Amino acid sequence: MSFWSSEFGQLTGDASDAFAKTFKNIPNDTMAIAKIESMGYKEYNGDKYIQIDWQLVGGDFGGQHVFHKLYVFDKDAKRKHRFLNMLVLLYKLFEMQPESDMAPTDAELLKFKGKHAGIKIQETEPNEHGKVYNWVSEVYPAVDFIPVTGKSPEPKGGVESAFSRNPRVALDELESDLPF
Repeated sequence: MSFWSSEFGQLTGDASDAFAKTFKNIPNDTMAIAKIESMGYKEYNGDKYIQIDWQLVGGDFGGQHVFHKLYVFDKDAKRKHRFLNMLVLLYKLFEMQPESDMAPTDAELLKFKGKHAGIKIQETEPNEHGKVYNWVSEVYPAVDFIPVTGKSPEPKGGVESAFSRNPRVALDELESDLPF
């Protein structure tokens, strides 16, 4: 294969093919149809989990990805129970059965790729750097699912500035302190 060829097709040099797409946070409570692009095990800071990469299909945010983390190995029994229930729900939704009593293998999780469902997307609270992320909170059958764009929550407290920290002083008070 030549340097000037691509596995994604002919190189056009067109702006639509060359410029990066900008992605915005998806508003809270957005309901969208999505396709599983990948599903597999990940590990972060010693915590192992299943990560689902959902790609939104059509709508206001078509093409964007939302990651769904299932902490099925969590030390907190209540969290583990909820995430195992989400995994069982996905098996039922796609009319699949676990292959054994053991944790699903990578090959088994790969069978979810390409499956479509309706998902509810939430926004996290801003972190210490002010960043907000999306996450999947609910999953539904894609049949008869109605997509709805949600609304982001209003920022809490507003922006602090010199105007908000200092009381407003009337002009006549300022003029009375002038020596001339």
